[in-house]
Amino acid sequence: MRDFQNFKKKRERSSFFSFFQKLTFNPYYFILILISLLGLNIHYFFGFKKDVGFSSFFFLVYSTFQTLLEVVILAFLSNLIRNYLHKFFYYLLISICFSLILLHYFDFLLIRFMDFSIFFGVNIILEETFDNFIEILHLTGISLEWWVLVGLTIIFSLPLIAIGFHYLTMRLFQIRPLKISNAHIVKTLLCLPLGLVIFDLTFSPFVEREYFKVYQRFLPWKSTLFQLKPHKIKLKKPYKAQTDEEQALKSLSSLSMSAQKKPNIYLFIVESLREDFMTESTAPQAVAFREENIRIGRSFSNANCTQLSWYSIFHSQYPLAWADKKKYWKSGSLPLQAIKKLGYRIHVYSAAQLKYYGLKELIFGAKNSLADSYNLFTHYAPVKAAETDAKAIDRLLEDHEEKWAQEGNLFLIFLDSTHFNYSWPKDYPLKFTPISKERTNLRISNSIQDIELIKNRYRNAVHYVDSLFGKMIACLKEKGLYEDSLIVFTGDHGEEFFEEGRLFHASHLSRMQTEPPIYYKLGKRKEHERVESKNIVSSHVDIFPTLLESLVGEKKFFDLFDGEPIFKKKRFPFVVTVRHNGGRNPCEFFIHDGKRKMVAKLGSAHSKEIEIIALKDLEDRDIPTSDFQEVDLYIRSHYAEAINRLFSGMEN
Repeated sequence: MRDFQNFKKKRERSSFFSFFQKLTFNPYYFILILISLLGLNIHYFFGFKKDVGFSSFFFLVYSTFQTLLEVVILAFLSNLIRNYLHKFFYYLLISICFSLILLHYFDFLLIRFMDFSIFFGVNIILEETFDNFIEILHLTGISLEWWVLVGLTIIFSLPLIAIGFHYLTMRLFQIRPLKISNAHIVKTLLCLPLGLVIFDLTFSPFVEREYFKVYQRFLPWKSTLFQLKPHKIKLKKPYKAQTDEEQALKSLSSLSMSAQKKPNIYLFIVESLREDFMTESTAPQAVAFREENIRIGRSFSNANCTQLSWYSIFHSQYPLAWADKKKYWKSGSLPLQAIKKLGYRIHVYSAAQLKYYGLKELIFGAKNSLADSYNLFTHYAPVKAAETDAKAIDRLLEDHEEKWAQEGNLFLIFLDSTHFNYSWPKDYPLKFTPISKERTNLRISNSIQDIELIKNRYRNAVHYVDSLFGKMIACLKEKGLYEDSLIVFTGDHGEEFFEEGRLFHASHLSRMQTEPPIYYKLGKRKEHERVESKNIVSSHVDIFPTLLESLVGEKKFFDLFDGEPIFKKKRFPFVVTVRHNGGRNPCEFFIHDGKRKMVAKLGSAHSKEIEIIALKDLEDRDIPTSDFQEVDLYIRSHYAEAINRLFSGMEN
């Protein structure tokens, strides 16, 4: 009996030691994964970045450490599973490891184009309603059938591909075995974290703070081991609470308000429209309109994405707490209700799907109660936005043949051709060539080398939308309505073409993504000609206060708005613009005074502190600051008025 026990212990010891001596898994498979991920790391840091210096090399080495550690952990786990569990679990891990390459690739694409990780993207999607998730899929320009087909193909093909690669590399291992033991793997597993700690402590003090913000998101684990202390400012109060709906409606209903004349109002909202692309060659009709009427000095959107910009326009409020308001606000846009109180009828002509993020109810109330007519022309693949834009304008032109369209109407026009992948009718003559192929809907086939081809697609789409706007202006002039009309032409946000490292919009708060045109025509009022409009800094929240002021002058209920009439004598001299955060309240925002901006981050809409991300000049270059005290002094000097208005000031 004792001999049997000794034999059993000896067998267990030999089994334990053999674990460290005998290599039982396929090392070539993990070497393949390692090479793929290291290649992706190199592409991360040098594929799109012109300046190569110490900081970029620091993060390249850091990402290499993290990738090595990641792959070694997976190899170690695979060895344990192969030795002690059923082979099903081993091949399951092999499939997961192969999927890791795909996840890192998708993560790279999201960070490259949208400036957020795949984990952030999944988190946003999980919080979406099913209807809005379907709308997001439609916005890609890919049919739902293709999404289902691609999803099923990935689910069923990935394990087969992974096992196939494992089989091929296993054959190579049998032909040319590597002299690697499990003991080597365990030693590596112990040494890599220690090396990473030493590397971080030794070299991170020499990395510029700005590079941490740029490069950390490219790391496999999205962070270094030791974080830089963020610069935070404590506030006296959180962002001011949203307006109470009952009180707001009571204030509006108690106000005596009438307009002697009710000229038509036209609000054109064009998707992804960028001010510096509005040139005589690209948008001759809009430029002519701009030169004849009111062009303010510098115009901003209040967000770099559609849903938050629409909210800002129609509620005249910054969207820092829009998700909270969406939960309880049932009566629709307060500015639209004021327009209705003046006796106006509201007519909607949209190629955009206005139920996106529940905006239809938030703008027009339940069952579109504020809209007298609601003309929706949505475009789902294979239908293009250009086709539905044409239908919207055609319906608007048809309605202007009716007598009721002569006065007392607010026409809201949403045009979508300038949303990627940028469209125009098949028979529309191309003004800008050559162009990229129609595949920008995936956002993955575009590179900086092809950027002029992509820009030409965008220019052609802008030119087409401009022609539709020109048709409407010609109609108004022909019918004698143009002179008296109040007209606003704007974009919901801008569009970026790699100028600051991103493509399209909703990624970060660059000038390109947040500075759309806002052009006004305010009837026949001549006093505006004496005002120096080039010094005005304005944003979307100012549109409806400006229109209402043109009709009835300033009223007490304007205090319910964040926006102000653009020709008000003592205007709030700042703009507040937020970054896309899905259906949640935004966290990141900037405050701009027309010359410089402060980029900051809120933990939540109810937070009593903000983290300072960057201080930038007019051209979005970083303003250097030596220490936290200097940052505090700079912020108090330039942004005290804005912080007082938004948060009741800074704590001393």
